[in-house]
Amino acid sequence: MCPNGEKNKLNLLIVSLMMIAAVVLQWLVGDLPVALLRFPLNVILASLWLIFIVDAYRRRERSTFAQAMLAPQATWLSLVMMVVVGIVLGIQRDPASASWPVAVAIIYVQTHLSFVILRGWRSFRGVRWRFIFLHLGLWLALFAGFVGAADREQLRVVVQRDMRQSMAYDMYGRASVLDYGMTLLDFEAQYYADGTPSDFVARLLVDDDVVVMLRVNHPYNMSLSDTLYLVSYDMGEECRYCVVELVSEPWRMVITSGIVLLIIGAVMLFVQGPKQGGMVAGRDDTNI
Repeated sequence: MCPNGEKNKLNLLIVSLMMIAAVVLQWLVGDLPVALLRFPLNVILASLWLIFIVDAYRRRERSTFAQAMLAPQATWLSLVMMVVVGIVLGIQRDPASASWPVAVAIIYVQTHLSFVILRGWRSFRGVRWRFIFLHLGLWLALFAGFVGAADREQLRVVVQRDMRQSMAYDMYGRASVLDYGMTLLDFEAQYYADGTPSDFVARLLVDDDVVVMLRVNHPYNMSLSDTLYLVSYDMGEECRYCVVELVSEPWRMVITSGIVLLIIGAVMLFVQGPKQGGMVAGRDDTNI
């Protein structure tokens, strides 16, 4: 077992080396190539990462890396990183969300959280359900949001009257063919006194058999992962087309599951209150 002082030094060394490498990569190659990390590559890399963590935890008595990740200082470093990442993404969402330093910070937080879950999911009294709901919920939300980012698609379709349209374009102008087509049936717009639109509604025919009502700021869920938004329209006297945005998030349900687990854990913590435990295997088994 490493003394606490050595664990703290190792944590600082790990974080320092990771951040230096991230800054160098950002300077040399630019933003993280998120588009290259699509399924199945993101799943393969995530599986290898999880295998490494589980193996390191199983050898934690001999693994200085595992001991460093389980040290209290790792928790404080993770909290600081989460706060900094939140501030950075809140101030500058793009391109900061795809930068190497942000990615490295998220990986460190996820790694530490994984070790904490492996260590604390049960105590001498049995399974710690509040702990699982809170920590696993946070883990799932972060994991799916980070790993699934490459699989998220944001496409726009110009839907015209009396013409089935299935060609969509991303923000870089790259074309994609949808599995279904859309046709504009009707369009209605309402305006303020100064002529600016206050509300607009489009009625679309999807796949020649489903009629969809789209209103600005009222998206339509095509499936558990695909959502349609009405973003623009032809400003002429007779609206000939409207612009529909398709946001596809295959990992949305995983993120939602994590949030639900977090809420359940928070409710359990509020209702049951903190519980005092004991010392298990040399660690303090208290609180949640």
